[in-house]
Amino acid sequence: MLTQRPTPAFMSQEAARKLPRLALLALLAAFILSGLWAQDFWTLRDAEAFGIAREMLSGDASTLLLPQIAGEALPYAGPAAPWAAAFFMKLFSGLLGEVGAYRLTSLFWFALSTAALWYGTWRLARRSEAQPVAFAFGGEAEPRQYGRAVADCAVLLFVATFGIFARQHEPVAGTVLLACASCVFFGIALTLRRPEAGAFVTGLASGFAALTTSVVPGLWLMGGAVLVHAFARTFPGSRDRRILTLLAGAALPVVVWLGLVLALTGAEGEAWLAAWAAEEAERFDLVEPRTVLWMIRTSLWFLLPAWPLALWALYSWRRQIDRTQILVPAVFVVTALSAGLFTAPAAAESLLLAAVPGFVVLGAFGLITLRQSRENLLDWFAISVFSVALAALWLYWFANLLGFPPKMARSIQMLSPGVTAEFGLGFVLPVLALVLWVVFVVWRLTHRPIVVWRGPWLAASGMTAAAVTLCGLWHTAIDINRSYAAPAKTAAAEAVRITGRPAPLVDGAGLPAGVRALFAWYGPVRFTRPGEAGDVRLVRTRSDEIPADAVSIEISRPHTNESFYLVPANRR
Repeated sequence: MLTQRPTPAFMSQEAARKLPRLALLALLAAFILSGLWAQDFWTLRDAEAFGIAREMLSGDASTLLLPQIAGEALPYAGPAAPWAAAFFMKLFSGLLGEVGAYRLTSLFWFALSTAALWYGTWRLARRSEAQPVAFAFGGEAEPRQYGRAVADCAVLLFVATFGIFARQHEPVAGTVLLACASCVFFGIALTLRRPEAGAFVTGLASGFAALTTSVVPGLWLMGGAVLVHAFARTFPGSRDRRILTLLAGAALPVVVWLGLVLALTGAEGEAWLAAWAAEEAERFDLVEPRTVLWMIRTSLWFLLPAWPLALWALYSWRRQIDRTQILVPAVFVVTALSAGLFTAPAAAESLLLAAVPGFVVLGAFGLITLRQSRENLLDWFAISVFSVALAALWLYWFANLLGFPPKMARSIQMLSPGVTAEFGLGFVLPVLALVLWVVFVVWRLTHRPIVVWRGPWLAASGMTAAAVTLCGLWHTAIDINRSYAAPAKTAAAEAVRITGRPAPLVDGAGLPAGVRALFAWYGPVRFTRPGEAGDVRLVRTRSDEIPADAVSIEISRPHTNESFYLVPANRR
């Protein structure tokens, strides 16, 4: 008698045909290496992480354990991300410079995230309960082929996710949180074969997640893992032992960090921890209507293209919702989104980041249940969106080169005065990316491939081509637009002129931490530390607000309403 597995998954051997490993690795490398073109800091969160890491390298135990910039405590910033950045800067600054070594950290986090996602999904997809329907005369995908295809789709959807595009190129707290959430998922998958080791990895990743942006995502990741262990019936070994091992792993990094702070930093550490506890307490609150609306509105683009596939997975596997491959990612998605009901707006974005691995894994399992007519929607979405994006990037580049159309050319010069078109490696590689993208599009338009990874491949290839083109063609223009180098040098020169001292102390109280880090790096501006009196004070205002007691010229960046002035230090 012929029997079929009760599963909505349907995949033939041809559909599970292997995506060449070299092609996958080349795509991942091209995506993440494109960020190394940036010579400046394009966001203040990136600059802040760099400033904290530099402070850790140049100070004592307190600066290593307590995130701060120029002596100003930053109790809202976790230590995990700057620890890794400082480690890479310590090892590679002599070879790559401080900024280059700092940028190298993003490669590590991206490699950890994608590896954890791939191996975790592979372990789930190879299980007997996840296998596709058996064909009457054979020809269905074998478990190893099937597992590899689903894992490839999960990683490709991760690369194609809109909301994490910029963060993957910055070794900031959000990037570390993504890696920790991926490792939590991998730990759960590992538990299916090695209960104690998997539970400990899950807990350890949750603990480090609590030391990234805030305690909130780490706590909810740990809570999701405990729920999985409590209700899933497929894990071997003692449930209580697994949960205790998980909780011990989660507590380990937090307890070790707190113990070192209290043992080595004295009163400074106690004050920092008190401020940190107050910051964390403010992140727990009943949700406000505007936060719900923000999360819904942001999720629609932030989690594209994974979230429609994830919702389809929950629908198509609804009769098998208790199966491990669906239950595990679904619990983490539901837990992260439910946590938004008890989280203040300041921590809402971290919950979206923590939910990304669950969404892309669900999306991969949803993709394999789609009929080909619906599966093609992802192909056309990727082709249309990324073709338009690449066309826009190249049209503006030619407008800047030729001065035509004049309106487009003027807008570029307004945003980045003096930028010119360059024909070096930053031109050659985007041309190559464009050619490859056209090849992929033509291949899809002229063939009817049935491989399951074609849609995710097109989406990830489009995102990679956009990253290479944006960073290759426009890195100089973005550096000019976003850079604080000129204002920092001007502020340092003005401070010397006004005070008549070679290295005056500048009071930077009230400035964002990222701005302080950039002025200290580029100026270099010497900011006062707690207890020190400044010679002058640096204030940040809008361009139409000139302080009455300003003693310097206006210091500003092109096409912004942000200005800086030096005023007497005793101004309050």
